[in-house]
Amino acid sequence: MSLSGYKKKRSFNSTPEPTGGKGDGTHLVFVVQKHDATRLHYDFRLEMNGVLKSWAVPKGPSTDPSVKRLAMMVEDHPYDYKNFEGIIPKGNYGAGTVIVWDEGVYEPLEPAATKKENEKLLLKELKAGSVKIRMLGKKLKGEYALVRTKGGEENAWLLIKHRDKYATTTDITKKDKSGVSGKTLAKVEATSTNIYGQKTIEPGTTTKDKKTPAKKTAKKAAAKKAVKKKSAPVKKLPTKVTGAVRSAFPKTVAPMLATLVDKPFDEPGWLYEIKLDGYRCIALCNKGKVQLLSRNNKSFNEKFYPIHEALQNWGVNAVVDGEIAVLNNAGITNFGSLQNWRSQADGELLYYVFDLLWLDGYSLMKLPLNKRRELLQQLLPLQGPIRMSENFETNATDFLKAAGKMGLEGIIAKRADSLYTPGIRSNDWLKIKTHKRHEVVIGGYTQNAGSSKAFSSLLVGVFKRKKLVYTGKIGTGFSDKQQKEMLARFKPLIVSKPPFAEEPDINKPSRFRPNPPQASVTWLKPQLICEVSYAEITADGVMRHPSFEGMREDKKPSEVKEEKAIKTEKLVASKKR
Repeated sequence: MSLSGYKKKRSFNSTPEPTGGKGDGTHLVFVVQKHDATRLHYDFRLEMNGVLKSWAVPKGPSTDPSVKRLAMMVEDHPYDYKNFEGIIPKGNYGAGTVIVWDEGVYEPLEPAATKKENEKLLLKELKAGSVKIRMLGKKLKGEYALVRTKGGEENAWLLIKHRDKYATTTDITKKDKSGVSGKTLAKVEATSTNIYGQKTIEPGTTTKDKKTPAKKTAKKAAAKKAVKKKSAPVKKLPTKVTGAVRSAFPKTVAPMLATLVDKPFDEPGWLYEIKLDGYRCIALCNKGKVQLLSRNNKSFNEKFYPIHEALQNWGVNAVVDGEIAVLNNAGITNFGSLQNWRSQADGELLYYVFDLLWLDGYSLMKLPLNKRRELLQQLLPLQGPIRMSENFETNATDFLKAAGKMGLEGIIAKRADSLYTPGIRSNDWLKIKTHKRHEVVIGGYTQNAGSSKAFSSLLVGVFKRKKLVYTGKIGTGFSDKQQKEMLARFKPLIVSKPPFAEEPDINKPSRFRPNPPQASVTWLKPQLICEVSYAEITADGVMRHPSFEGMREDKKPSEVKEEKAIKTEKLVASKKR
């Protein structure tokens, strides 16, 4: 099929549908249009070879892998049809109302290096009758297959969802608004104008009540002009978003922080994310220059150079908030693996992005979170280490339990309408942990008598009123190689006096260690930070059963303070809307 079939069925003097267009992006696009014609159906369109290969799907796409939707292949549509939303007047082929129900980009399951090579592969699959793709849209995400039926009509196919993390039994077609204008079919009917600038339909009437205007020569020129206008590229989204503010590109941004609470809660209007076990990182990208900055404004450009390179290749002018992490073979982010990813990490180095703060000359910080994430989703590259940190509208109690069973650190709860407040520990973002972990400052190390290890334990603390207060001794969790590397970092920091407000007695018996081994101590300047997991804090402020998790380089030692969980009811109840 070609565009000749499409053009034969249409009179462009009386329909606002586009006539052509050419793709100029680096990714293949798709669009799904909801079309209220003789019968309501969905048009599923994939960019291939300069046109939109098209299927009419009577019942619409499904996200349930057990459901197979009939998809009837129809004539190719021009590339610019992906932007078409409006009314096809009565008397024309396909007369009725159209909205862009979903749009995005897609690729074959085994993508090639270039768009042209991907198209070649997809056209081969199309000819063979089995097209398998990965989609990244606003509603449709993950893997899908189009399979031509055997023994049936030549143009009869099946649209099938693959089993992946986006699979669900929820009816996705209940999301009935346009992915571009936010309008329903009824809203488009009530507000649209025809190609002559006249109201197509008045509120309270139907399209059947209106007559097609007379076709006059003077109006043909207006029609062509209107068609050309319809085909023009969509302007950048922030200019149309309420709350987006003209702003110069920022030199740096202090990340918004979450407040620790004691237990999960179930309230409407909240989104939940997995608490990633990595380094918080702000990416500042503008005109080909990229800065990857930690919480304490330290550059990660060299340390995590694959992420820096991926951001340069992304090609956006944006400021993004996210977390750099290593995903292990079990599909869990692991802080220990992140420490040594260059040589021994057993997983993949990734940058999970979860917020968009600035885009193309506009600050987005005064937009609600769900809108910022929607814009970020549209920018996301299909391949590479930049991934979206998924959020979930779910039961927080069950979500936290599931996170604990998987060995995850916890979950983050965020108000869906929250604004971005740089550098503030906000009550609109809350963190709930599955087990106890804390950042601590290293103030010294011990060496047990007769031990052959580089050191036996770390002496650590947190700052209270600008004084380092001792919180315990960490003797487990590090490998011999880590200890040797850490000892090399300790040597320039050795001092003669303890940095703690009160010197800890490292050889003092306790009810947990009535006969501790005799050890010598070496004091250090309090300049290094590590992360520790533990069972509980005793009455005298010391950690029980602490275990080393890894070194941290994304904070200043003075920022490491005692963090006590606030009662959830106090924060959530106080801000109910």
